Amino acid sequence: MHHEDRAGVNAFIRGIDRLGNGRLPAAVIMCTNRIGALDPAVRRRAADILTFDRPGDAQRRDVLGAAFERLGFSKSQIDALVAATGPEKSNQYGFTFSDLTQRLVPAIVLDAYPSRPIDAARALEIAREMKPTPPFEEKRT
Repeated sequence: MHHEDRAGVNAFIRGIDRLGNGRLPAAVIMCTNRIGALDPAVRRRAADILTFDRPGDAQRRDVLGAAFERLGFSKSQIDALVAATGPEKSNQYGFTFSDLTQRLVPAIVLDAYPSRPIDAARALEIAREMKPTPPFEEKRT
């Protein structure tokens, strides 16, 4: 860690300690996709650490169903999208929530816009062509 980073972490820790010592009804919520990079002193002060994995079949079905059921996609068509966005043999991870909501759904909509309706077969093609975001890997130096 650079000097500036250490100074920032120390100031943050002092602020957290001040909140805790002041007995203020407050919660500090931090989010990161690099849990391993958190300073140990920050981790020690956490009342709880919650981790969220990539969405499973049921969660992907909820996201994709909400997006495509009202467009007339059948249950089996949505199930095919769920399967296409899950883990594969070539990679052991499926789509993230943001892959679904910020990449796949917009790509399907934009593919049809402005000249044709959204088509389930084409949506499945797009899902199969798209690769999920790889998991973040901490590099040890």
